[in-house]
Amino acid sequence: MNKNYYKMFPDKHFAFVLFQSETLTISDAQRINFEYKSDSNYSNIEYLLLITRNCIPDFKPNDLSFLSDFYNEALQTDNHKKVVWLVDSPKATALAHLFVSLTDGNVYCSTIEQAYTLLDMPMDYSSFLALLNTYFKI
Repeated sequence: MNKNYYKMFPDKHFAFVLFQSETLTISDAQRINFEYKSDSNYSNIEYLLLITRNCIPDFKPNDLSFLSDFYNEALQTDNHKKVVWLVDSPKATALAHLFVSLTDGNVYCSTIEQAYTLLDMPMDYSSFLALLNTYFKI
């Protein structure tokens, strides 16, 4: 499995994207975006959590505009109610801040508790943590 990947839980209307490579390139961000939006379960997802873990975004300022245009392009029906970025470093925070300003309905935060609160999913916190801990350690 690639270090950067996504996982969907259509029965819970939830998905996460995990960015954890040492360097996050624009091509990898595009790849995940395309794969995620092409997934047959995409239209079932209402809550999306994008997580950066110890990765440094390798983007230029004009790349963000290109990436946000690519991100905003709908490949199928988008039913997202909430999109939250969970960031863990100053550079990832700066990227998230700039990126969310170019997208509709995205927010960012720095703690898993705040991400859960912002997502406002119909799932209790312990179930949310257990689900994520199945795939990586929070």
